[in-house]
Amino acid sequence: MNRNCLNPACPNVYRSGDIALRDPDEDAMKKVHVNVRYALNSKQESDTQQGPELEEKALLEERRRALQDLLSTLKMEQHRSTKLALRDLQEINPESLQNWTPQALEDLPWHFMRKVIALNGTARNTSLGQGAPGDQASSEENGGQGNGSNVLHHSNMDARVSLHPLDVLCAVLLCSDSFLQQEILSKMSMCQFALPLLLPALDTPKGTLLLWAMRDIVRKWRPHSLAESRGFREESLVLTKIPTVSFVRMGSCSFSKSKLLNEVLSPSQQHNDFFIHRDMESGNVPREIADGLVEISWYFPAGNEDSDLFPEPVAVTNLRGDIESHWLQFSFLTEVSSAVFIVTESINERQYTLLSSLQGSATKYNFILNYESGKRSETQEFLNKLAPVLNLSKQHVLEKEIGTKKEEFMEKLCSAIGSIMNDHHKDMNMEGMAVTARELGIQLDEDCEECQRAKNRVKEITAEIKDVGNYKRQILQLQEDLWKSLSNVEREMCRLKGQGDVPTEEYKSRLKEKLLELRTQQNKCDLTDGLTKFINGIGTLSQMEIRYFMKCMKFNLDGIAKGNHPNLQPNQQKLPELDESISVSSLGVEHFLRELGQFYEAEHSMVKIGKMAKIQRKFIHFPRLAADLMLEGFPMELIDGDASNIPLQWMTDVLTELHAKLGGKSRILVLTVLGGQSTGKSTLLNTMFGLQFAVSSGRRTQGAFMSLIKVAENFREDLGCDFILVIDTEGLKAPELAKLEDSYQHDNELATLVVGLSDITIVNLAMENATEMQDVLQIVVHAFLRMEETGHMPSCQFVHQNISDVAAYEQSMRDRKNLVGQPEIQRNTIGTSPACGMGTLQWHQ
Repeated sequence: MNRNCLNPACPNVYRSGDIALRDPDEDAMKKVHVNVRYALNSKQESDTQQGPELEEKALLEERRRALQDLLSTLKMEQHRSTKLALRDLQEINPESLQNWTPQALEDLPWHFMRKVIALNGTARNTSLGQGAPGDQASSEENGGQGNGSNVLHHSNMDARVSLHPLDVLCAVLLCSDSFLQQEILSKMSMCQFALPLLLPALDTPKGTLLLWAMRDIVRKWRPHSLAESRGFREESLVLTKIPTVSFVRMGSCSFSKSKLLNEVLSPSQQHNDFFIHRDMESGNVPREIADGLVEISWYFPAGNEDSDLFPEPVAVTNLRGDIESHWLQFSFLTEVSSAVFIVTESINERQYTLLSSLQGSATKYNFILNYESGKRSETQEFLNKLAPVLNLSKQHVLEKEIGTKKEEFMEKLCSAIGSIMNDHHKDMNMEGMAVTARELGIQLDEDCEECQRAKNRVKEITAEIKDVGNYKRQILQLQEDLWKSLSNVEREMCRLKGQGDVPTEEYKSRLKEKLLELRTQQNKCDLTDGLTKFINGIGTLSQMEIRYFMKCMKFNLDGIAKGNHPNLQPNQQKLPELDESISVSSLGVEHFLRELGQFYEAEHSMVKIGKMAKIQRKFIHFPRLAADLMLEGFPMELIDGDASNIPLQWMTDVLTELHAKLGGKSRILVLTVLGGQSTGKSTLLNTMFGLQFAVSSGRRTQGAFMSLIKVAENFREDLGCDFILVIDTEGLKAPELAKLEDSYQHDNELATLVVGLSDITIVNLAMENATEMQDVLQIVVHAFLRMEETGHMPSCQFVHQNISDVAAYEQSMRDRKNLVGQPEIQRNTIGTSPACGMGTLQWHQ
């Protein structure tokens, strides 16, 4: 049989209408080195060397002008050089209290950033409001209400201008620093928005790959191979090796490619708009700078064979614009993808020559055809010619006819993607994509010198960590048995539970001697090599490098901790041992900072008792380092959750140093959160204020962490403070503490401390069970009752979340009234106690 035959009568040929595609013949194909960077030039033989270069230069200049015009429209020109930072969004100002609608184009970037940080699904909406206060059009409209002749009059001023959401996104990212970009993409991922993978060539010659911006995103999923064992995988998106399927457009297309992808990725009966498409609000506005943008989204299975679209994860990329105008981006996608789907309505001579340059590529090419009127015959002819070049067979062509049912077409498309995933011949993670990008001359967001220097510093530290438990015992010595023993002694000095018949003063004296002995043992320890490298990292690098250093430490330590967890699979007979093992295997930046605090406390104790002169102190600068980190927005540990202790001297001197750095302008309003374990307290604070408390999957907050938020100068008098100190706490009623005899006392002590520190306490209730709510509420009420003895008057706000049913508020009203009406609560909320600020209970659902 002649497999090279293109005769339509040949039995080895697939016939669809007038198109003939033969099965691929692997032996007949020759491996040709593919120059996919600029295939347009290969067909022209380049009359002169300057032609393509001049054309490319002119195109880049045109894009830069378009960018400049857009930034001018959005009033963002100043942020092209002075980048926006996360702290600019965190700052509390009068606008923070308003749920405002953008009234002018310059409002759109701020509307998007504020909404996406707050996980608002409408963040990408770029429609303008119907007339701001003082707007001329609005005034004329209101002024003419009494004139019936103008009721049906339509003025050109009623037609409001808008921008494409992707233009706003590109402008925001180009005006943001690396850390704000990281936060934006992390929140976009939580909103299930498609993420920008490759920014257009606007301020760089060949675009920018956003690798650093995605390093903070972690996903978990259950592949079908683990469905029976109920196991799951959890990994950083940047490190996850999965097949990538790309969708591109060639020429014009009458249907929306992005809408098609949304239908592919959405489970039945649950549609999500991952990608912006023309049928969405403002999606039909012409793009000004976003052409050439490559977006990426993922599908992760849940382990349910009946409802999962695919058994394994898959990444889907979407190139905005025509591949002829964005060949470099298309070339990148052909190198990193397992398969590329080319959506087109016709193929002409020029496009055929362009696609022919892909001969020899290992990537599978598929076509989605929606024939343009009068071009069917020509398109089929060129497809026949491309068949041997791109190894096309009948399975590689999907025809979207006018009469084709959407369900049938989607089933064929999903089947085609499923068959590609089964091959698994090119699984690639984003770090692998970065290698390809560099080869093509595409810039990476993390290739800046500051990031690279910080990453190298972090590698020197984390490369030594083989076993987390051993590393903590050898490198972070002070916070292990010594610190826990010291905490027990301090606790006993307050409780005197083991006093027995010993006189009180004598017993306290013994405890003080024991305390001093433990501090002396701590002070005899020397700084280890790993801790010294950490101190040099936060003490000698530039401000920008310190930010990169701290982030890289977090990423690397999280990865190491996850690598230790697979050895800790639950054993129902040994749950207590499992809890202890998980605690031992946990390692974060807070452990290094905790060690600094213990060295400082031990040295301070020696000075206090006269065993060391002040001039001999080596660690006196440690509080300054911690204060600098707080000013940069990094959470600082307030309560050590492992030892249930507050290093008082350390925290006092850190806050004193903070006060000095702020020039004395440090009036602080303290806001804290209380609630049950795993009720989303950290997520609530992060969403409300744009903070970065740890919320990784399966992780619970231990102890308490604090973060500082600046208040705008024009709002300080209204709020009566210069900063807001937000404190995130560990959960009450933790199951792992339930087995302890004093677990109830632990919860009461934690709640009393938190309420005592706060000006505003948020009680987070994420449950509909009134009994569970009552358990938490009793602990909170106990804390407020204790406050009556001190005269402290914190305000209390109740947040009741995760209520899905529309009738839940009314249905739970009786339970809430019963809770508030209980004698214990009434004594604290009615009559005598403006003291607790609970005289008016406020519920938010």
